[in-house]
Amino acid sequence: MHCIDYVEKALASGAFSVYNFNMAKTSYISIPSGLDIQYSQALQSGDRFTLPHVKVKRIFMSRSRKKGLTEKSLMVSLAPVWAGFSDTVKNAWISAGVACDMAGWRLFVQDTSKRIANSISGYATPSDLYQSMVGRITVQSPATGLTLLQLHPQTYFVNKKVVGTRSQYEPVQITETLSLPVDIAISYKSSLVSAGGSPRARFYIIIYSNYQGRQLENVCKIDFSLSHDWERLTASISSVEGVFTGYTAFIEIYNATGTLLFDNVEILHDSHNYARDPFCNSIETEFTKAFYQIPKAWDVQTIVDGAQFDSVYHDAV
Repeated sequence: MHCIDYVEKALASGAFSVYNFNMAKTSYISIPSGLDIQYSQALQSGDRFTLPHVKVKRIFMSRSRKKGLTEKSLMVSLAPVWAGFSDTVKNAWISAGVACDMAGWRLFVQDTSKRIANSISGYATPSDLYQSMVGRITVQSPATGLTLLQLHPQTYFVNKKVVGTRSQYEPVQITETLSLPVDIAISYKSSLVSAGGSPRARFYIIIYSNYQGRQLENVCKIDFSLSHDWERLTASISSVEGVFTGYTAFIEIYNATGTLLFDNVEILHDSHNYARDPFCNSIETEFTKAFYQIPKAWDVQTIVDGAQFDSVYHDAV
């Protein structure tokens, strides 16, 4: 039986079997006239990359879908709140939105949805240093540190939104041709205490280059205070010997315990920020299926018991 015949029979009978119909392989379907409404109510397209198919429409929504609906419904209820803000408050949200490539109004809605999800009342105070989600590293005994790394070879894949769609993404290959200078920047907040000799916390990159048969490591770094409220620091490297072969970015805590928060990461060269997940929306996400070749935004250099990293709403820490 052809797939379309199976669809017609299932639609006509009104009975849909998850076991018999969940993984029907398809390439092209023409919906018969009069059945398009029933089809859209009962069925949906599956994975469009590895195994295109039609499956029974989901009745229960995932957390991500609920989150999206919550944000949309908030737009209606928050519109009068936004309208009642003074120009000073609105401009503060607009300025914070510029820092994370969002309109001030949309950032306000997103931030408020995160507050509701974390059972936090009121509205946040907008900041140019951090917005909504931030990266978090937590180090507890027996751990005394953790190092995150972000690889930047000359060629790699990233996850990019498909233009003209609401929620579709596709893997895109990036060829990163490095040229100097390279400017790095990061916002951070630290609550760390010493757990050994020479404790430190820092953000840095190592640019690898070949020079006269040797591989050189050229370091550009930003040192954090062990205990400090939110601030933004910058650094730059303008000269490197030899031919570039790539670079790696690191965020490190050494011989210290506690919490480090960070956001708005920049690795800027050739007028572009090449830091992956710069606004720390989901720094621990691991890509699968058709996106398997995309590396995590940040990964651990060595897994340490008692140390972990994730993204968290800034006021839920």
